Amino acid sequence: MKQNITALAVGAALALASANSSAQSWFQFEAGLGVTSAQKVGDGIYYSRGFSHDTPNGSYGGRVGVVVNLVDAPARSFTPGVRLHVDYYNFGKVRWSSMNPQDEADFTSIGQQGGYNVKTGTCIDNNCGVFRKFDSTGGIQAIAFTVEPYWNVGGAWQLGIEGGPALFRSTWTSVATALSDGRFGPAGTQEALQHQPKIQLGAIAGVDLFRGPVGMQVAYLYAPAAYRRDSSDVPAGIKGELMLTLGYRF
Repeated sequence: MKQNITALAVGAALALASANSSAQSWFQFEAGLGVTSAQKVGDGIYYSRGFSHDTPNGSYGGRVGVVVNLVDAPARSFTPGVRLHVDYYNFGKVRWSSMNPQDEADFTSIGQQGGYNVKTGTCIDNNCGVFRKFDSTGGIQAIAFTVEPYWNVGGAWQLGIEGGPALFRSTWTSVATALSDGRFGPAGTQEALQHQPKIQLGAIAGVDLFRGPVGMQVAYLYAPAAYRRDSSDVPAGIKGELMLTLGYRF
């Protein structure tokens, strides 16, 4: 009799825990770690493809946030469920080193021919002007607000597609060192170039595949950073990020 009562009590406790878990399943936390790949603004922005440069795109990143499960997806059905996400993304940092001739605009502004031409990857009339070595670093962080339709494809597997707006903040700093005397001063003269970070509006989209609480997500952030186009502000060297993470929801 005592054993039966004990078993009943244990069963009731497990049932209550299960009920509480189900009642709270509409709200979850999620986190993921992985790798990122930055999208460059392009040739002539902190590197010149026709000259020596080391500009890797890859880094490490992560995300953390909350999930609201609005509508459950029926099993093996074309009818999707719906989730809402609010996530913080950190895409890590890239570090570049490059050798750069003067810009073409430096010459045309004084009525001369010369400088780097992005179309040909060479200097006009072989007139490169003063070379400078650029050491650059930067990255992007974002808070994303996304809607995810998802499908329960069976066997505890769920496939989702999500997208929405994102508030992002880009940072970028370059130190340009003159390699010879000239327009930028004596050899060794350094100029610090910094993008003024600010909150801006971008967009994010992604696909995820989960089995139970564990899964993978691929997401792309579109984040072209605006700037004031004066000496106190410069463009960032990257305009978007791709992130692949292994994640967990709980």
